[in-house]
Amino acid sequence: MLRIAFDCNRNRGQLAELAERYLDRKPDLADLCLIRMSEIYPRHTIITIDKNDFRVYRRHKREAILLLCPPHRD
Repeated sequence: MLRIAFDCNRNRGQLAELAERYLDRKPDLADLCLIRMSEIYPRHTIITIDKNDFRVYRRHKREAILLLCPPHRD
């Protein structure tokens, strides 16, 4: 009924590279998985409230990630 399209074990090496690249931002596993999934599925948009970090993260080291962020309320 449901098929999970992302496997952390199969992407362990790439996740480790991303964790090292963005060490200064201290990304959690969820962020790393989203970055990696944006590389695998580049036409899809990431929905996040974490706009500050995802404006810095890049797929394939240089491409901006498509984002959908809810409006910020002050």
